[in-house]
Amino acid sequence: MKNAIELWQDMYKNEPPWKGGPNNTIPLNLPAVISSEFARLILTEFRIEISGSQMAEYLDGQLKNGTVELNKFVEWYCAGGGISIKPYVSGVDENGQPTAIKLDFVRSVDFFPCAYNNEMVTAAVFVEGKKVGDYLYTRLEYHELSGREYTITNKAFRSEQIFQYDTDGGYTVNDRFQTEVPLSSVPEWAGLSEEPVRIGNMDKPLFVYIKVPVANNIDTASPLGVSVYSRATEVIEKTDEQYGRFWWEYKATEAAINADESLFTTDKKGKPVLPAGEERLFRTFDFDKADNGSGFIQTYAPEIRYDAQSKGLNKQLQLIELLVGLAPGTLSEMQDVEKTATEIKNGKQRSYHTVNAMQQAWQRGFENLIEAMRTLAVLYSIVPDGKTELNCSWGDGVLEDTDAEYQRRWAMVLAGKLKTEDFLQWYFGCSKEEALAMMPEQTPQFPPEE
Repeated sequence: MKNAIELWQDMYKNEPPWKGGPNNTIPLNLPAVISSEFARLILTEFRIEISGSQMAEYLDGQLKNGTVELNKFVEWYCAGGGISIKPYVSGVDENGQPTAIKLDFVRSVDFFPCAYNNEMVTAAVFVEGKKVGDYLYTRLEYHELSGREYTITNKAFRSEQIFQYDTDGGYTVNDRFQTEVPLSSVPEWAGLSEEPVRIGNMDKPLFVYIKVPVANNIDTASPLGVSVYSRATEVIEKTDEQYGRFWWEYKATEAAINADESLFTTDKKGKPVLPAGEERLFRTFDFDKADNGSGFIQTYAPEIRYDAQSKGLNKQLQLIELLVGLAPGTLSEMQDVEKTATEIKNGKQRSYHTVNAMQQAWQRGFENLIEAMRTLAVLYSIVPDGKTELNCSWGDGVLEDTDAEYQRRWAMVLAGKLKTEDFLQWYFGCSKEEALAMMPEQTPQFPPEE
């Protein structure tokens, strides 16, 4: 799984192992496009709110602060097959008490499960790296739930001295864990306990792992998820190769003039002097005069096989759509086929089912995350405990036109077939109590003005 996750990350960064090479393969950046599209579909109409008490109001604010870049984190989740969210306390008041709960979104490449029960990861290592001077410092944070006792252990290590820098400013080390050092070696880690921290009466870990809801066919025994494009890896490689051929076709068929060197004057070294600014157009040859090649000139301008090459590339893109669960036409071109509204909607069903499954995975993840945040808030006495009701609204914009759905539901309200509070609950993604509070004493019999 480690090898697979690293491959998916390289593909996401448009640096797959097949880039370049003897065929000069040009990656199309498809993994990033696929991950971005899924993230967009998942969050198109997403709303989240926690209500019910002072605790709920506090957690709602902390959650919204921590998910400002949620689109980026969902994209990481799609690319890596999953993502871990680890809440932690931060900031202190005049009494030394924490005031905030922040969220650490950990990519799959930095998350290592060590134990799990019924697919719930109960022990894991989180990896964080910091470059300080000429060394790379690595912190391993180990979480373990054993029975009802929860243990958090932090260890810090220093690498060998960095000795090699890449052309893009990166660096490499041979031994990342050469020497164990105190946590205080890195200022950001100085406040962490050098000794294991134990918490009693715990039922769930203080972290959440959300995985892509696709069967893991790489390691069926692993609790880790697989990338949204894991089953299309080989086809993506072939598509990149096809794209390289596509552009080679343009280069190979570039217009040129083949001419005998005798048609041009020569420089001091005997080389033909080509027309200024037109050097790329001419290809000169020293033809054998015995074969009457003297004065030979010929235009080279073969026809570009655009249709054949583009159709081949388009077929590959259609296959990728099928393998990753995207609707036809998301990556490929569909304008050559007439589609009815019903056919288009049926095509969207593929994306809808894929996205809906991921939305449900995030829904469960948020429920567990709120529970972990609530545990921390109680543990550190940040706010009094209280009822928390999580309201997540995902919408159905993947499948439906939102404006058309608005008009349809409002028509049902006017016809007395749908309660106004149910309409408001759907539109605003709020609880039933909040919907009732928004209703005027006399419900207007026309759509509200925008």
